Amino acid sequence: MSAAASHPVTTDASRSPSWTPSRAARAWALALLALGAAGAGIPSPLYPAYQAQLGFSDATLTAVYAVYPLVSVPAVYLLGPLGDRLPPRRVMRWGIAIAAAGSVALALATSTGWLITGRVAYGVALAVMTGAGVAVATSGADKVRAGLVSATVFILGTGLGPVLGGALTRYGPGPGVLPFGVNLVLLAIVFLGLGTVRDPESRPSSDGAAPAGDDEPGMTRTVRRALVVAAVNGFLGWAVVGLFLGLISSVAERFLGLRDPLVAGGLAGALLVCSTLTVPAVTRLGPRRAQLVGLVALAVSLVVLAPGVNSLLAVVIACVIAGLANGLLYSGATTIVATMAPPQRASGTAAAVYSAFFLGAGLPALLVGLLTNALPLDTALATIAVGTLALTAVMIVLSAVDSRRAGRRRAPALR
Repeated sequence: MSAAASHPVTTDASRSPSWTPSRAARAWALALLALGAAGAGIPSPLYPAYQAQLGFSDATLTAVYAVYPLVSVPAVYLLGPLGDRLPPRRVMRWGIAIAAAGSVALALATSTGWLITGRVAYGVALAVMTGAGVAVATSGADKVRAGLVSATVFILGTGLGPVLGGALTRYGPGPGVLPFGVNLVLLAIVFLGLGTVRDPESRPSSDGAAPAGDDEPGMTRTVRRALVVAAVNGFLGWAVVGLFLGLISSVAERFLGLRDPLVAGGLAGALLVCSTLTVPAVTRLGPRRAQLVGLVALAVSLVVLAPGVNSLLAVVIACVIAGLANGLLYSGATTIVATMAPPQRASGTAAAVYSAFFLGAGLPALLVGLLTNALPLDTALATIAVGTLALTAVMIVLSAVDSRRAGRRRAPALR
C-alpha cells in the first residue's frame, strides 16, 4: 500500500460514511470503468501495424504497450485517493479529459513519441478514474454484488477494447484512427452522463485531526493482510493477461501465420470473455477460496503456454484457462476490496490495490521486450512464463494459509 493510499491528506471535511450514490450514478461510474478499460485495450491488436508503419523494434513495441500500466502505478499512488478528498464527479471527469487527450494522440500518431505520449496519458487517466469510479460503483448496500459487478464490467471493457480496435481498423484510414474516434464519442457521452452523480455530503471535522492511520476501525492487521494477498493475486492474474494482450498480435502473426488484426483482437477479447464466466463462482466459493482456485488454474495455463508458443492449439488452451483463472483472481480480489476497505478510504484503498493490477498488466510484457534484445521472442516469452509460474506457486501456499486462518476466525462465530 502506498503512503498516499494509507494516509490521505487531511481536509476540512470528510465524506459521510452513510453516503450512497444513486443507481444512475453507479451505472455511469460502471460505464466509465468499462470505457476506460476498453480505451486502454484498443491498441493491442494494432501494434504490428504501428511497428510496420513506424519501423521500431520488438523492445520498443513492448515498451509502448507496457508504458501505460507502468505509468499508472505511480500515478495511482498520487492521484487515486483524490476520490476520498474531492467530489468524485469532478475527479472522474478529469480522468475523461485526460483519456480524451490520450486517444487523440494515439489516433493521430505519426511517430513512436506520439504513441508513448498517448499511452502515458491513458495510464494517468485510468489512475484518476479508478479510485473514484470503483468507490462510487461499489457504494451500495450489497457490497459483494457491487464488487462482482464492477469486476465483470472492467473485464468486459478490457476485452471489448482489442475487439473494437481490430474490427474498426479495417474501415479506418490508418491504425486506430476510427476506433479512437469512436472512443472519443463514448467518452463525451459518459462525461455528460456523470452529471447525475451527486456529490457526497460533507461533515466538518470535529477537531481538525488527521484521519486515523493503520489503527483506525476497519483497517486491522487481518484486513491489511487480506488486501495485500488480493493485490498480489490480482497482479498475477493480470500479468498473464498482459502477456496475451501485449504480445498476442506478434505471436499470432509470426508463429501462427494469422495476420488479420481482427483475429488477434478476437483472441484477446475471448480471453477476457472467459474471465467473466468465472466471476459468479466467487459468491459460492468466497473471495479467498476463489483466489486459491484461480492461482491453481493460472499455474496450469502457464505450464501449457511456456513450451507451446508455436502451437495454435496450445495458445488457445492457455488463453482460455488464463481467462478463467483471471476471472477468479480479479473478482475475488475486488470483492475483498469492496467488503473490507474502510468507507472513508474507499478510493485510496481501491487505487492502491488496482495499482498492482496495472503493474501486472505491463511489467511481464515489458520484460519480454527487454529479453528479446538477447533471445528470440518465443524463448523470452517462455522465460517470463516460467518466472511467473514460480511466483504463482509461492502465492498458492500463502493464499492457502490466509484462507485457513479466515476459516478458523469464522468458526467460533458460527457456534
